[in-house]
Amino acid sequence: MNYKTLLDLTANNLEDILISDNGVKIDTEDFGWENTRYISDSLRIAHIERYSDRALEVLHFTAFPHVHCGDPIFGFDIICTEKKPLATFVDLSPVMYRPSEFMDCYFKKPYPLPEWATNIFSDHAIAIVPDDEEIVILCNETVTLFSYYIKALSDISDPKEVVAAQNYYCDQQSKNERTYNVLKAKLGEERAKYFMSTILFPKIS
Repeated sequence: MNYKTLLDLTANNLEDILISDNGVKIDTEDFGWENTRYISDSLRIAHIERYSDRALEVLHFTAFPHVHCGDPIFGFDIICTEKKPLATFVDLSPVMYRPSEFMDCYFKKPYPLPEWATNIFSDHAIAIVPDDEEIVILCNETVTLFSYYIKALSDISDPKEVVAAQNYYCDQQSKNERTYNVLKAKLGEERAKYFMSTILFPKIS
């Protein structure tokens, strides 16, 4: 299977949904690989990251609702080598409430979550090591889920509580040592920290 083609297509489909929500691309500095950020009618920020080289294919996607909206944070990640998928994650991470089950699919091989992830992921988070059939299913289902998600964002909540919950999510994500170490090898320590706090998981000041 050509994982690069699959991840490129999935990233393009997610971007099309953002554009349909009157998404506006915002300036993002060049870190040496593709990072695209949008603001839209429904989202304070969304980020599509595509990293591709001869050894690794990565698609990272997050979408944060505006601060008056208590609906979950949308998160999606796929990591592959040129030969096989390594891990895939999909979640609607709770902000003001815990979402109900959002994807009715069975996957054979779960991926164990670290403690920081269990602090913020929902009870229905998908964390798996997919086979070739499952990765295609998951990409298609995630695009469909995001299309429904962005149209359904409607919860009106106290902005102070939403800010606190979204910032807690970002704080916990910053504890992902595996991501940090990969970035540090590419960017150096200070730029890796900057990328994680400013591009990947931007807190609200």
